[in-house]
Amino acid sequence: MTARVNPNILPDLLAGLDQVRQQLNQANQQLASGRTIGVPSDNPSGSAALILNHAAQSSTDTFQHNISDLQSRMQIADSALNSAVGVLNQGIALGVQAGNSTLSDGDRQAIANQLVGIQQQLVAIANTTAGGTYLFAGTLVETQPFTLNPLVANGVTYNGNSAVTPVEIAKGQNVNTNVPGDQLFLNSSGNLFAAINGLINAVQTNSGIGAASVTFGQAVSQFETQRLAYGTVLNQLQSTSTFLSNQQMQLATQENSIDGADLAKAATNFSQAQIAYTAALQAESKVLNLPNLLNFLP
Repeated sequence: MTARVNPNILPDLLAGLDQVRQQLNQANQQLASGRTIGVPSDNPSGSAALILNHAAQSSTDTFQHNISDLQSRMQIADSALNSAVGVLNQGIALGVQAGNSTLSDGDRQAIANQLVGIQQQLVAIANTTAGGTYLFAGTLVETQPFTLNPLVANGVTYNGNSAVTPVEIAKGQNVNTNVPGDQLFLNSSGNLFAAINGLINAVQTNSGIGAASVTFGQAVSQFETQRLAYGTVLNQLQSTSTFLSNQQMQLATQENSIDGADLAKAATNFSQAQIAYTAALQAESKVLNLPNLLNFLP
């Protein structure tokens, strides 16, 4: 039986050359990127899994960014309120001192002046800002929440609102990012500004100092209860941040299991593809240089 040789082998050579070139490019891409999936057609099911993985990573990154911003603002708020406690304790001590019946009018006036100074410090603390916005104005963060006003019983006017801003810090988990100023400083269960204003008036008039001191102490206790919300949220933010960090590591590991390239194997494939590609080029060159394809026949 006579062997038949394809008189037109160039298309086959070109097809083989193209296949080897694709293998070479794929191995090179894996070595350069460390990934096995360059385009969805490389691994359709893997590509679908990567889309879900990347969406989860993006969501986690957003939550971590939210937490970082919140931690900064709430730490400033918590620090400001902690400093207020020190100032308020001074006020309690002054109230007790003012109740001493042996004090002269001048002594009591000096104490009243100190209490006015404490009142002013409290207003400054209640107007604390972070990043150019007010922390204790409810959601009216661009409005200074408190101004001194001797014509009202509170001694101040509140210009903010009573609203809070919830922020999602993990899927299905929200926290309130603020405690409104009226809840902190003008709480109906213990109105701090009204109490210190009442204590100032009592000391100035030497009338009802004991009762005013008690009211002021009760307002301070209520204030301390309200400010604990910041510490609670800060603890929650830290706990959630730790959880999200672990989740990010798990997602990164999952991504690598889906798409991570075996670099040693990719290097071997690249070397083999290079050899095959060189051989294919040499074969094509020989074919193109032949004067007649019939010379392949025996």
